[in-house]
Amino acid sequence: MKTKILNLFALTAVFSLLGCGTEVNPVVDPSSSSDADYSSESPSSSSSFTEVVVSSSSEVASSSSLVPSSSSVVVSSSVVPSSSSIAESSSIAPSSSVAVSSSSSLPIPGTPGADLVYGGQTYKTVIMGTQTWMAENLNFSTATGSWCYGELATNCTTYGRLYNYATALTVCPSGWHLPDTTAWHTLEATVGGSATAGTKLKANSALWRTNTGTDNFGFSALPGGYYTYLGSNFYNIGGFGYWWTATPRGSFIYYRFMEFDGAYVADLYDMSQATGLSVRCLKD
Repeated sequence: MKTKILNLFALTAVFSLLGCGTEVNPVVDPSSSSDADYSSESPSSSSSFTEVVVSSSSEVASSSSLVPSSSSVVVSSSVVPSSSSIAESSSIAPSSSVAVSSSSSLPIPGTPGADLVYGGQTYKTVIMGTQTWMAENLNFSTATGSWCYGELATNCTTYGRLYNYATALTVCPSGWHLPDTTAWHTLEATVGGSATAGTKLKANSALWRTNTGTDNFGFSALPGGYYTYLGSNFYNIGGFGYWWTATPRGSFIYYRFMEFDGAYVADLYDMSQATGLSVRCLKD
């Protein structure tokens, strides 16, 4: 019995020793020192926190660095120059003014054109709006179908030759043609209408019986008279000018007529094709 008690006491001592060991351990407990270590590592965590702050602030920086980019966007959107420059380019009335200049770029009616050399003779030309006319009556000699007034060569030199209709259709040089009645209407409109076109287109010359021509445009119409196949006679030199058109009316032909004391240009259509009249060629 005593032995059992002693054994029990020994066990109790062992247990108490073990209990003390566990109580001493908390004082030097590594877990608490590791806690101290962890708290002492707080600088490291705070430094890592600082790094986080830095990196997040760098994010702010980078996001704030978007402001220039957005502000640069504002600049490019404020590239109002581009739109205003578009306005300028759209207001570049040059383009529209080119259209204007294209219509206003036509030479002033009466502007001299390039000389025309044909059949050994040099002819003056004149620009009349969209048209270019010979500024002299044609004097191109043909084997048949043309005459000098009164059979005098000097009259051909001064007034040009007289041609029948068939010859007149083919006698103009290459690149030129016998004008139709519409072309004559255009000419008359260019100088202000047929009622006063005679005065403006006639040569200011004593070759007219009465000199009423002002020759405003250098067209220099002269009174070459005409040839009639009836009796092979010539009439009206110095008083009247007659010019073929290329426009037929039945068996007759339209022609233009100016007289010494008239202001008008007459549009007539009863001329026989065998008659000899003056020719003015028009550029193609």
